[in-house]
Amino acid sequence: MMVDLSRRSTTDVSLKQSIDEARERRWESTFFLLNVIFLLILFFIVAAKFDVHLQVTPPKSAATNALPEEAPQLVIKADGTLLLNAAVVAANALPLALRKAGAVQDLKVAADAATDAVVVARVIEQVAEAGITRVSLETVARP
Repeated sequence: MMVDLSRRSTTDVSLKQSIDEARERRWESTFFLLNVIFLLILFFIVAAKFDVHLQVTPPKSAATNALPEEAPQLVIKADGTLLLNAAVVAANALPLALRKAGAVQDLKVAADAATDAVVVARVIEQVAEAGITRVSLETVARP
């Protein structure tokens, strides 16, 4: 069946064109609105001032079981040097030096602030292998 286009009115053709144009305009306006929203989000992300400075408060010690005053003190310097009661001790001779100093089960350990935590942990492991059961980490009080 053939449709005779000559019988269609010009209003039908223009109506179809106007519907297509309206649909196209609606899509364009939605597209531009999405672009504007995206650009606003980017602007606020770039322009925002993120404050990532965290304030860390170290815990305070409330220990009441202090070691006796006569317990030997082991100092770990920043370069890894060990001082047992102010005498330099080699790391491999630490267990023997602890026994000579009279450290039976108690020991005070003080480390320089610049000392690597891994070094301190290794020294504490050596102390535990030497038979010391109570270790006190000495800290400096903050003003």
